[in-house]
Amino acid sequence: MKTKISSFRQFKTLFLASLLAAPMLAFNAMAATREDIQWSPLDTWTDDTGTNIYAAWDDSNNWQGGVVPVVVDINQPFTFYNAAYNSTVICVVSNNTQVTAVGQLMCGFGGTGTLLITNGAHFQAGFSGFGDSWTGIGFVAGPGTLIVGPGSDATFAGHLWVGQGPNVNNQGTVVVNGGTLHIPGGELGVSWNGNGGATNYIYVTNGASVFLRDWSAQTLGQPGSPGNIGIMDIGANSQVVITNNALSYMPVLIASNQLIAFEGHGTISAVYNPGNNTTVLTALAPPGPTTPVFSAQPTNVIVTLGGTATFTAAASPANSYQWMFNSAPLTNGNGISGATTATLTIANFKAAQTGVYSVVATNSAASPSDRNYTSSQTATATGESFNLYPVITINGINGSTYVSQYATSASGPYTSFSTNTAGTGPIIVVDTTSPLSMAKFYRVLQP
Repeated sequence: MKTKISSFRQFKTLFLASLLAAPMLAFNAMAATREDIQWSPLDTWTDDTGTNIYAAWDDSNNWQGGVVPVVVDINQPFTFYNAAYNSTVICVVSNNTQVTAVGQLMCGFGGTGTLLITNGAHFQAGFSGFGDSWTGIGFVAGPGTLIVGPGSDATFAGHLWVGQGPNVNNQGTVVVNGGTLHIPGGELGVSWNGNGGATNYIYVTNGASVFLRDWSAQTLGQPGSPGNIGIMDIGANSQVVITNNALSYMPVLIASNQLIAFEGHGTISAVYNPGNNTTVLTALAPPGPTTPVFSAQPTNVIVTLGGTATFTAAASPANSYQWMFNSAPLTNGNGISGATTATLTIANFKAAQTGVYSVVATNSAASPSDRNYTSSQTATATGESFNLYPVITINGINGSTYVSQYATSASGPYTSFSTNTAGTGPIIVVDTTSPLSMAKFYRVLQP
């Protein structure tokens, strides 16, 4: 496990360094009109060490037939292979490129394949007039790797399956490093149905987000089975959001070290929010001398609608804070202030702002070994409205009965709404049926 993570770090450094020095290739693509468009790169470049070889998705010389799969007829179920057999070339979607790959996408089909989406690129796959199509990474005889870099996003309409197949070398890896991965219409399966004994990995780190339609028993493989298994490692300021209650899956995955935080040194936080029906997975940093520790934690608040809600936290050592609402970062404005300070204030509180608030404290001045370590705390805010009701005081005779009535005009008709018997003190009658906007007239009778 630790050896694999170490090699991932080295690979990440290499591909980022080489990408910064890579030539910028022009976007010159035409609509694809046939099936099985294959990746066959001719225009390539290498990093300084010669370890990694790259080629651009949007270069027509890198596709058989000179056709770049960008936007195609949604009425045809196209299949795109981003790697020819045993290709070691990394396919790069970069430089704000917009790609809508309608149809099925294969990464590493028949051999090694890596798809790198970075530098502000937007990538979509699996959309088809025949229904959402699944995408395979390292399928059927990989290995295969998907990388979503900083400022970029990738959306796969159907299932995203990584590392499926009978080959022990069929290792699948997904790296969401500061980017966003969406799977709105299917499930994420790392080693889904794989039976070759491989271990597959998902890294979610550096402020990355992964949004899943739901979680399955095979999302990270079946613990204890003879097949492949998957490991998800969530890092600093990152999250996995599942649009369902997935809490039942988490204890087993955490106990089997398939769901880990900070390379196995931290702990996983799994929180279900019934208000928006989401389960949010985040990483809690391992304790250490430079890890922020909260001395004051935010507490739950109940605020009247239109009032002011205040959350306060204090952590040390920490030099920055970030408040979140339902796992989304808050920014100042529209009544919100202090979004990046120890105290969050929400003025003119609205019903839509009821939910889960959390604060992340970061010590960015820490040593390199735990520079990205953060700590977080959670609280909830509930907005409540209040009403003003008319109150009638009856100073009656002890033992006598009185009927309270109301009408919308002085001339009536009157409606009875309360009957009370007097005691030794006054009778207090509250009309809770009266809306604030309605004018009423009252009278009290003895039957």
